[in-house]
Amino acid sequence: MTKFLLIMYMCSVITNDCPSHHITGFTFKTHTECVQAGYRVAHNTFKSLEEIEEFDKEYVETNKIVVKFECRQIEVSKPIIPLPKPKVST
Repeated sequence: MTKFLLIMYMCSVITNDCPSHHITGFTFKTHTECVQAGYRVAHNTFKSLEEIEEFDKEYVETNKIVVKFECRQIEVSKPIIPLPKPKVST
């Protein structure tokens, strides 16, 4: 079964480097669902950067920080769900 895993990256446009990434733990059934969520999460992440001490406005502006994301396709095995035990009357 195919799923899509959302991965977020903090990148500097100046250095063209993305030193940190975060696997969000969100998985999606389709690429489209993943991309739509990726834009929402990236937007909210960028807006909240000011709350993180190392990403103050000056740092973001100087280093031209952007939030990028990837929807990585992964194969997951179907879970094996055991059948319910039959009821035994006594």
